[in-house]
Amino acid sequence: MTTLNIDTQVKEESAEPERDSAREQGASLVRRARALAIDMCPPVTAAASAGVLSHILAGQVWAVLCWGIVALSGLFIVANSIIYQGRTGRTAGKYLEGLRTVSTTTGAPIGVLRALIRLGCLPADGILFLIGRFWPLHRGQRRTFADNIAGSVVRTYDTEGPTDGRRRLGMTAAAVIPLGAVLLLVLVQFFSQRAADQEITAAHGSVTQVASDGAVALLSYKPDTVDQELDAARGVLTGDFLETYTKLAKDVVAPTAKDKQVTMQASAAGSAVESVSADQASVLVYINQSTTTANSPETTQSQNAIRVGLTRVDDTWLISKFEPLF
Repeated sequence: MTTLNIDTQVKEESAEPERDSAREQGASLVRRARALAIDMCPPVTAAASAGVLSHILAGQVWAVLCWGIVALSGLFIVANSIIYQGRTGRTAGKYLEGLRTVSTTTGAPIGVLRALIRLGCLPADGILFLIGRFWPLHRGQRRTFADNIAGSVVRTYDTEGPTDGRRRLGMTAAAVIPLGAVLLLVLVQFFSQRAADQEITAAHGSVTQVASDGAVALLSYKPDTVDQELDAARGVLTGDFLETYTKLAKDVVAPTAKDKQVTMQASAAGSAVESVSADQASVLVYINQSTTTANSPETTQSQNAIRVGLTRVDDTWLISKFEPLF
């Protein structure tokens, strides 16, 4: 029995240097990566959400809100990665992972100033990714470029037993998965909105062309072919305006053109999109128009601006409103 106790004591004493050696070597890449993911998920998710909101929502109030979210994200990074880490050696992620950033010389927390220097050097680790992140982490104390500059090392201070490992992994998952889900939803919304915006941008050219050509067709006819020309113009109309124009063309325009030998020729001098959405648009069309009649064979010139409303029907833009402005 005494021999067994002595053997057990010897094994425990021999295990202590191994644990101290592992601690001196520095934390593993996997645990550091999990800690970094926990630290970065909240600010990245918040900043991404603010970016999507600013892209989708308009107005000064929303702009202030979005910038406020970005500012809070920055404050979180300062408080977590600089102040808290500098004073205690831990961040939220390192706390969950049982890690601590300490000085290589004293083993104490590195202080706020050196934590700031370390954070500022992290982009260099990203630029020198293979050299700054992986290669040093497999050598000696597993220090990155930022660690070398700040004189710091990330060490393991909690026992990685089975129970602690499961608890730590569960806490990590509980922190990262919800934030990751929010970030995923934000990205899906962003790309969906971006696709819709690109479709609307592409529609600008279509609506201006339809509005300009339609306005010219509605305002151009000759006495001999007025019926055919007005009937062709009806092909680009829809809704109540189609019915109104059909009645006006049949009862007023066509009889007057034939009776008084009216010839009208319009041309589009320019156009400007007022608004456009997925299925509605409004375009200003500037028209130059020449008119001759049997009683006045000399050509009369006039100009007008017309607000043309368009509706998308089965992927085709049709004119639904036609409002001369002067």
